[in-house]
Amino acid sequence: MKEIQNILVADIGGTNARFAIANPDNAAASFALQHQQRFSVEDFDSLLGAVNAYCEYLPIPVPEHASFAIAAQPTRGVYRFTNSPWVLDSKSIKRNLSLAKLLVVNDFQAVASGARFVNDQDRILVHDGVGEANAPQVVLGPGTGLGLGLLVPCERKIRIIATEGGHAAFAPQTEEEIEILHLIMREHKTVLFEHLLSGRGLVNIHRALCVLADKPRVSLRPSQITAAAIGTDYPIAKKAVGVFCAILGSFAGNVAVTTGARGGVILAGGILPKISDTLLQSEFNTRFRTKGPQGKYLANVPVHLLTSDKPALIGAAHMMLESIVSTDFQTT
Repeated sequence: MKEIQNILVADIGGTNARFAIANPDNAAASFALQHQQRFSVEDFDSLLGAVNAYCEYLPIPVPEHASFAIAAQPTRGVYRFTNSPWVLDSKSIKRNLSLAKLLVVNDFQAVASGARFVNDQDRILVHDGVGEANAPQVVLGPGTGLGLGLLVPCERKIRIIATEGGHAAFAPQTEEEIEILHLIMREHKTVLFEHLLSGRGLVNIHRALCVLADKPRVSLRPSQITAAAIGTDYPIAKKAVGVFCAILGSFAGNVAVTTGARGGVILAGGILPKISDTLLQSEFNTRFRTKGPQGKYLANVPVHLLTSDKPALIGAAHMMLESIVSTDFQTT
């Protein structure tokens, strides 16, 4: 590993912003994380406010290098977040923190990068299989939105590709899902997979199931739905999580077939570790393989769930390291 000083890393989504200092761990050929802090987006008027709050907490000087993984769209150095009112102004952040270099990358591009370094104890096998060594892998996961990144072997290296796959149009597979689609279409002219496979998507599914069951709607947040699904007092919540997992299986299978991801599928994001038991007992695997004549294509594709929340932060550090030794990434 090339010699490098500490890196300020961040994983910033629509709900939470996580910060840490990444230190080179030469023994593991990766990075260790220290001084981790999590902030709620709703507690700060701006990203700069959250960054300053973290730096005030740090017991060490702010590093000269920073790498931010963000769920936002770039526009000439200004990034507007997809699911929050925050804006990242690269020049302002760099000037405010006196940085020598700031790298801004797609959040799931960073998750895909960091997924390479997750230990076996932080993985759960969802679908058994032996991935092809030289085939692409896909990393996807629902959180505030639905992220998707690719790991593509290329000339003895791994090329990491960010995508907007979560914005693909939703394709229902059952009569019930068709009815759910019709209900969500009242609010969205084009219903995307993200409208079902995200925190807000789980709320959409739950609300639709209440309507279809002719039950009074109980207003629950995503975390409340997943918590209620564990017990037996509120069966609609359990069913909502089951439908969520089934649709996720369809989406994961679609992506694997579309991208040729015979190397495997990696599930990540903030929601799935909380419902891992339900996921393992759900229709995920059946729906993952239900692709007509291509069912055999997916039969040996492994699917793992990452239970660690560190891949985006570690991936952001690796992408900074890689940007220093190459010109593949645009920096500000």
